[in-house]
Parts: sequence; structure tokens; C-alpha cells
Amino acid sequence: MIAAVQTAWRVGTDVVEAGSNFVPGSVPRPIARIGVTFAAVSVAIFLLKSVVSTAFFVLAMMGLIYLGFLAMNPKEASGSRVDETGGNPSEDPVEEARRIMEKYK
Repeated sequence: MIAAVQTAWRVGTDVVEAGSNFVPGSVPRPIARIGVTFAAVSVAIFLLKSVVSTAFFVLAMMGLIYLGFLAMNPKEASGSRVDETGGNPSEDPVEEARRIMEKYK
């Protein structure tokens, strides 16, 4: 983890240095570095905001679609199984299997 942070820091300083070389020579180097750093941070925050916003939008749409599905299929929403004969949905599955086995003996 520390190696990744150090590498990112080195890449960031190289990017700032390369970006400040594009600034005209009449601008002092510290001011150019500050300006390039501000521009790079602004772009990075914009991209991060866009990715997070898109992720939240997709999650919200998935939630709305799921709620719509549950509203249109109330049997799926209950979470319980009701067998075809209309038995008690809170029945123990082992008891249900035993009853079925008794029926076919």
C-alpha cells in the first residue's frame, strides 16, 4: 500500500512538473506549479464525482426496478413458499418432505 502511494506521489509530481513546463517562462515556477496542481486536482475531483454520481444513479435505478418488480409480483415479496395444495407457508421443510414421502409409500 505504501509503495502504491509513493508511486502515485512520484507520478503526481512528474505530472505537475511536466505541466508547469507548458506555462510560459514569464510566470514564476512556484506559481505555475500551484496553478497546474490546482487544475489537476480540479479535473481529478470532477472525474471522481462523475464516477460516484453514475454509480449512485445505477444503484438507485436498480432499487427502483426491484421495488417495481416486487410491487407487480406480491408472491415474490413475501419470501415464503406456498405449495400448490395451499398448505401453511410457515411449515418446516423437513415435515413437508416427510409428508410427501408418506403419500407415495
